[in-house]
Amino acid sequence: MTAAYYFQGVAAAIYVAVSLIIAAVRWFHMCRPYDREPRYYYPARSATTIIYLSSLLLLPYVFHPDSSMAWLLVKAYFLPVDLYFLTVLLLSYFGKVMRWKRWPQLLVLGIPALVALAAVPLMAGRSLGDGVSGYDITNGIIIISGILMTIVCLYAVWLVLRWSRTVNDEEYSNPNDFPVTFARKAVGLLLMTMVLLWITALADNPIALAWVQLVLCATSALMLILALHPHRHRTEQEEQPQAPSSDEEADGSVTAYNRTLTESLALSILSAISEVVLEQKAYLDPHLTLQDVADRAGYNRTYVAALFKTELGGFFNYINTQRLAYVESYRREHPDAPLSEAIAEAGFSSRSSYYAIKSRLKQEA
Repeated sequence: MTAAYYFQGVAAAIYVAVSLIIAAVRWFHMCRPYDREPRYYYPARSATTIIYLSSLLLLPYVFHPDSSMAWLLVKAYFLPVDLYFLTVLLLSYFGKVMRWKRWPQLLVLGIPALVALAAVPLMAGRSLGDGVSGYDITNGIIIISGILMTIVCLYAVWLVLRWSRTVNDEEYSNPNDFPVTFARKAVGLLLMTMVLLWITALADNPIALAWVQLVLCATSALMLILALHPHRHRTEQEEQPQAPSSDEEADGSVTAYNRTLTESLALSILSAISEVVLEQKAYLDPHLTLQDVADRAGYNRTYVAALFKTELGGFFNYINTQRLAYVESYRREHPDAPLSEAIAEAGFSSRSSYYAIKSRLKQEA
């Protein structure tokens, strides 16, 4: 085996080893006390583990980097298949955070990646005549599948960026339930990876791929480090709450309210909101969202959002007003309890969040 082939095999082996380590760490390591609610704090944990375990598919190339079929397998893995995996990782985290029920259906679009992977053993060794080989056909399938998966991946990126721009206090009682900063970092790393994969695919050079694999080891390790500590409902480094969005046309809430919501229906929805928020004390849930209230009230989210805006002063303000009142009530009933206990019981994510929200609501009063 020449030095070049040796380098290619070693780089692939390092990539597989790092991927397996990442899979193990992601599955077995969770920070306390967040391990009590892994589905909330680590929504992409299972998907991440499975995806990094899939690096075992590269073992034929590790042991036979001089094989043309193994080279096609690696090309298929590091273009359409890896782009598919990046899409899954992005949506399995942020799609679940946004409770976007359609995100699993979008993954059906990953079929081109699976076709490209399956084409390697089926077509690579065949000769089709007229100067066209199965190798050439398989290479074409990989490139076309890569283009299709790039479109799917960019669509997922667009969704996440749109979500990060539209997240505001009218959706979340604690805005940090959607990790905007983490979303932007994840998208940045994904786009950088996409560029590297395409450079490698177009160069069609095993040495270039070997270097890219080593770079991907570093970026994957960086992403793991970023994701180890939960980015939802942070308590120590929480950002200041953002002001509510004034763009009422963004979700059509007020428009829909003015056009179609009758007075009797509005009263029924307000009664249901009161039942959920006040009588059932849903505001004590630190992760309460507008969608949660709509689901529990049994009414359309658009109508619920409209009534929060027009009748109750906004979702964020209304929920946190109830929390502030609960803190005062709790301290009267438990005079010996520390303030931090009352804050936690009321549904605030931290002391800093409590003081920031209290100051803000006082200024807006």
